[in-house]
Amino acid sequence: MSNAPTALAFPRPLGDPELETLFQKARALRAPADPETPEPGEGRIFVSIAAFRDPECQKTLVELFEKAARPERISVGLVWQHDPVEDAAYFDLQPARRDQVREMRLDWRDSLGVCWARFLAQAMWRGEEFYLQIDSHMKFEAGWDEILIEDLRACPSDKPLLTMTPPPYLTPGDTLSDLHPGILRTDGFLEDGSIRFTGLWLQEPLQRAVRLPFLLAGALFGYGRTIADVPYDPYACFSTEEISYALRLYTHGFDVFAAPRRTMWHQYKRDNRVKRGAAPDARYTQRMGAWTTRAFHRFNHSTGHTLVLDAPVLVDLDLFGLGEARTLAQYEAYTGIDFRFKRVTEDCVRARFVPDVETIAQFEVPVLDDPAERRPALVEAEEMLLREALAAWETPRLVEELVTLIIEFDRHRAARVDGAPQARLQPDREKLIADFSTWDRYALACTLAKLSYAVHLMNAVKAAAESAGAPPRDGVAAAG
Repeated sequence: MSNAPTALAFPRPLGDPELETLFQKARALRAPADPETPEPGEGRIFVSIAAFRDPECQKTLVELFEKAARPERISVGLVWQHDPVEDAAYFDLQPARRDQVREMRLDWRDSLGVCWARFLAQAMWRGEEFYLQIDSHMKFEAGWDEILIEDLRACPSDKPLLTMTPPPYLTPGDTLSDLHPGILRTDGFLEDGSIRFTGLWLQEPLQRAVRLPFLLAGALFGYGRTIADVPYDPYACFSTEEISYALRLYTHGFDVFAAPRRTMWHQYKRDNRVKRGAAPDARYTQRMGAWTTRAFHRFNHSTGHTLVLDAPVLVDLDLFGLGEARTLAQYEAYTGIDFRFKRVTEDCVRARFVPDVETIAQFEVPVLDDPAERRPALVEAEEMLLREALAAWETPRLVEELVTLIIEFDRHRAARVDGAPQARLQPDREKLIADFSTWDRYALACTLAKLSYAVHLMNAVKAAAESAGAPPRDGVAAAG
C-alpha cells in the first residue's frame, strides 16, 4: 500500500469553481480520530454516505458501527444535506464512534443531487483499503465488514466490486426481511431516456459471486483505489447515476459482482421521510432542473446517442469520462443495450447476461409477457451481432456502404410512390461521403447495422408477399 493513493486528486482544478471550493473543503475535513496525515490503510474501510433530510441517517450510523466485527477500522465520509432548524432532531441520536465520522453539513437548498453529494463524500477518503458506498437508510448484518471483505477477495478479478440488492426493512418497527440479495435486471429505457435497474431478491443466498454489468449505487463495496481510479461524476444526476457509473467502471477495467451473502437491508418505502410541503424552494427546483438537463445531455454524448459541443455540458469530462481498458461497443455487446438508439434486446431484459440466470432466479418480466404493459423499445439480437461485426470494418468501407444504402433507400422510396413528382431526394453521393467521413467509426457501424437490418426485414416482407402471390415490389440491397 506504500505506493497506493491516499486521497482523491486531479491534475488540475475542476472546471466549476464552486464545486472546486467544496471539493477542497471536503478533502481537508478530519474526524476527531483521524491522524493529521493519512496512515497506511490496510484493512480499514471508508464508508461513503450521502444523506438528504433523512431521519434514518443517524440510526444507520449507529447500526454501521454496532454491527461491525471491527468497528475501530471504519471511517465514514458523510455529506449531510439538511435544514439546520427543521431537521435538528435527526442529530439527537449519536453513534458511540462519532469521532470516526468526517462530516460535511450543507443546506439542502444548495444541493445539486446525489452524484454531486457522493463525489464530495469520496473526497473525504484518506487511503483506506476498502470502500463501501451506501444510502442513509440501512440496517446491517452482524459482522458485515468481515463478510464483505471475504467475498470481495474471492471475486475472480483484479479490479472487483460487489453490488448488493439489499432486501427491505420497514419502519416503524424496523422489521427486517428474511430474503437474500440476488441479481439485477432492467425493463429497458424509460420515456425520459434513462435506464434503471431492479434487484431480484432470493429465498436462498447465492452460492458464488455472479458477474453483472449493472450496479446499485446505494450498496457498493470495493477496494479504496476505486475512488482514485474512477471517481464519481459530480455532474451526473439521479436518473443517469447507476448506468453511467457502471459503464465507466466497465470501460476502466473493473468487474462488478452480485454479493453472494446478505450484509444489509434497505428502507425502500420511507413513510417517515421528511416532507418539504407543497411549495418546495423555487431556487432549488430551478437549479436541480438545469443540473439534471445537463446531466442527460452529458450522458447521451458519452454513450453516442447525440453529439454535444456545448462546453458547460462537457465540463471536466476528461476527468469523469469513459476509460480505455474496454470499449462502449464491448459493453453493448455484453449487455444487449443499444445506447445510440435507446433500445435493449430481449435477452437483456430477461437478464441473460448471466448465462445460468434461470437456475439462479425465477422471475416474471411483465413488460415482455403481459400484453397490458407497455413494451420497451427492443432491438433484435441479430442486429446487435451485425453491429459487432461491422465495428471491425475500416471507416472508408463503412462510409461507402452506408452512402450506397441511403441512396438505395431513396430509390426504393421513389418506387413505392410510383415515381410521383419530387418523390426522390436525390442525395449527393460525394457530399454524403464527405459528411459521413467525419463520423466516429463506431457511430458508422451502429447506423449501418440498423439500416442493413431494416433492409433485411423489408426484403423478408417482400419475399413473403411474393410467395403469397402478391404483386412484386422493389427490394433494397443490403450492405455486405
